Amino acid sequence: MPVWFEVSVVVAFAIAAVFFFAKYRETAAALHESERMKTRLSNDLNRYKDVPRLRALRDALVGNKPLPVDDNGNEHLLLRDGDLKLHHLILRRESTPVHDEEEATYIKNGEPVKLPEFE
Repeated sequence: MPVWFEVSVVVAFAIAAVFFFAKYRETAAALHESERMKTRLSNDLNRYKDVPRLRALRDALVGNKPLPVDDNGNEHLLLRDGDLKLHHLILRRESTPVHDEEEATYIKNGEPVKLPEFE
């Protein structure tokens, strides 16, 4: 076999090896990115897994159907937590009208705090 043919075969194999390893690195990087995104999305789903329960609480508090009311005026709601344990919430609603010149506040740590919705 002539020397030039052996050299051209070796050069062709070297070029093919470079392309093969480049494609391998690209595929490995894509798989790594896919695993990273899967982990991130899984963590996001775990963080927001209680959203249906929060929506149920919101719908119960502001929905069209009234909650059951006892003789003292307390409203009652059953709600499950993350461990699916059932909790009985007893709510007492009090409302006062807010005029334009007044500040709406609530008490936190013994101090009145202005509601951020009015800022």
